[in-house]
Amino acid sequence: MALRKLQFRPGINRDITDYSQEGGWFACNKVRFLRGYPKKIGGWTKYTTSKFLGICRSLFAFSGIEGAKYLAMGTSKKVYVNQGGTNFDVTAVRASSGAGGITFAASNGSSTITATDASHGANVGDFVTISGAASLGGLIVASVLNQEYEILTKPDNNSFTFTAKDTSGSTVTANASDSGNGGGSSNAAYQTSIGNETGAIGLGWGAGTWNTAGATVTNPDGTTRAGGWNDPRSGPGIFQPMRLVYFTRFQDDLLYNIRFGDIFRWVFQNAPTARSAKISDSPSSGTEVPTEVTQVLIAQDNVSNIIIALGCTPFPASSALDRDPLLIRFSDVTDPFNFTPSDLTTAGSLTVQNGSQILRGVPTNRETLVFTESSLNSLKFIGGFDVFRLDEISANTSLIGPNAVATIDGVTYWMGANKFYKYDGRISTLDCTVREEVFNSYNIDQADQIFAAINSEFHEVWWFYPASGSTTITHYVTYNYLENLWFYGDCDGTTEGDASFSRTAWQDTGIYDKPYAAGTDRNIFSHEVGNNAATEASPHAAMSAFITSAQLGVDQGDRFVLMNRVIPDIDFKSSNAPTDTVNSTGGSIVDPTVNFSVIAKKFPGSATSTTNQSGETLSKAVAAVNSTTIDQFTEQAHIRARGRSLAFKIESTAANVAWELGTPRVDFRLDGRRG
Repeated sequence: MALRKLQFRPGINRDITDYSQEGGWFACNKVRFLRGYPKKIGGWTKYTTSKFLGICRSLFAFSGIEGAKYLAMGTSKKVYVNQGGTNFDVTAVRASSGAGGITFAASNGSSTITATDASHGANVGDFVTISGAASLGGLIVASVLNQEYEILTKPDNNSFTFTAKDTSGSTVTANASDSGNGGGSSNAAYQTSIGNETGAIGLGWGAGTWNTAGATVTNPDGTTRAGGWNDPRSGPGIFQPMRLVYFTRFQDDLLYNIRFGDIFRWVFQNAPTARSAKISDSPSSGTEVPTEVTQVLIAQDNVSNIIIALGCTPFPASSALDRDPLLIRFSDVTDPFNFTPSDLTTAGSLTVQNGSQILRGVPTNRETLVFTESSLNSLKFIGGFDVFRLDEISANTSLIGPNAVATIDGVTYWMGANKFYKYDGRISTLDCTVREEVFNSYNIDQADQIFAAINSEFHEVWWFYPASGSTTITHYVTYNYLENLWFYGDCDGTTEGDASFSRTAWQDTGIYDKPYAAGTDRNIFSHEVGNNAATEASPHAAMSAFITSAQLGVDQGDRFVLMNRVIPDIDFKSSNAPTDTVNSTGGSIVDPTVNFSVIAKKFPGSATSTTNQSGETLSKAVAAVNSTTIDQFTEQAHIRARGRSLAFKIESTAANVAWELGTPRVDFRLDGRRG
């Protein structure tokens, strides 16, 4: 017998076969690499005290002049400013009915209230805040009416319905005495309309090419016919993008826009509960402010406070002018809310030359990078009469989705349609060892969901993406830019109650000392905290993690190896129970463990499980798998395995466990050429 060190190349490689990348790692989940060695990632806890509404696609951290920390959140339904874990709804008011402009009607035995307000302009799912209303005379008292409601139905353009509730959120049913209309002082404040949680194909009348074939229609006699003019479309329909919110800091305030919508301002000096407002309205009183803006941001010099609007309506404003998806407009140097080009201002515009639409602008310390779906451009503040200079960096690149790009330490990383890129003054392609694993499996129809996340503590860029056929985030891929290596994994459960790692937005450390991320369960999580996963059922649920090596053979693989012992080298030093679950021993778990498995194969095609990737049962013999439990006191473990090649797997499934693999040794001898 002879001892052999198990030393593997760092990073995961899925672009060559398991057998051909001997000496490397082949698969993992919830495991990162630190100084070349695999280590379980940190856990997460809930940060917010209550759930937000909708799906959050944008997080933006900033601080006030007095040092208060804020986290702006843009969801498919709302815009929030979070302070200390509490969500404050700052969604702007789109329109107001004015005193007496809205009336109400209730029916005995029903909880549905019908509101009448001429040309209210709201849609189903929008939110309205009612104030000044009087009791309807019975159980629908003033406090029931005077609160925020989500619009349930829209019978016509002059009315809508909602479900009555009391101040605790319980449903209230009207009685026979509810015959009033709410009085003459009632007012309805309509918030900006909600958007789609995901991208969707819009069908119905008028969708798709005019007068194309519609859905199959059933005639009154029960027969069917192919739909024609004035019938609902069955396809291809119109793609309806999901709602994205973009934030930027303006002095001590917050600017944001809803993609393809207006620019809004949240004034810091006001209370956190104060709502935002269009910058064209008082107190900003902007002039010729662009509308239908793809993204708002501040010039990269961050001193002039020039506001830049990407992919917006041109000057002069006119209802006949549509949004120009390649247009860049910027405000005056001395008056940031004035977008009127003249001899007295420096406001102006530039146009990107290549591509069909601007997808994203990314401020860096040198310039503002402007991406289209096929080009990368540099927007630089140069001052003087020209103000900005626009140069094309590349006309042969791609960006898979508007949020699939992030910048750290002066380097910008992004995910393209079929490869990863970086820009540090020149553009280059990243050598990705899991490229096929990612680009052969993501859902291109939901590319807008893909987003990049920086975890600067560990020098990592993460991309979260939905797999083929999925409409939610299901997987991630990570690039360690310091060590130039890749790893990947899945997000496990994607429903409430699971230990899900499905995230929809991310904010790196800086303002806060830990990264924050939005989950599909409508919570904000603080990451790299402890070793567990917060769920609806438990704040400290177990988080499973594993890593599997590629097959390791001897010589040319023509001889068998007999292994019978492993001397582990695993560090458990961070394995501690959370402070709110301390026990009589101080909270540290007594004996953290991992499962150490050896997978022996006779041939490269030997199965390592009883089902294949399609879920079909295999008829071939399963390779031998031998396992043992290893804890912090294990000196050696006896595992017997025989094969032409061996693979090793380290896995943890219990709560409170943290581990980092070093260089274990195995005891083996050559065992002939038979088999």
